[in-house]
Amino acid sequence: MNQLASYATAGLTVLIDNDLNSCSANHCVQFETSTALAFISWFAALPSFLFNFWSLSSSSR
Repeated sequence: MNQLASYATAGLTVLIDNDLNSCSANHCVQFETSTALAFISWFAALPSFLFNFWSLSSSSR
């Protein structure tokens, strides 16, 4: 779910900054920061998911 939120925030940032050219009125720095933190948290959680998935699949033998 966090990945979907990060993609949605990234799309919103691109829309406001590149397409509408009204970044100063819409707080783009906060959107860009939240997008970066969402992607960082997703990549930080990925090793845990992979380790748990591997652990579950290897214990069924």
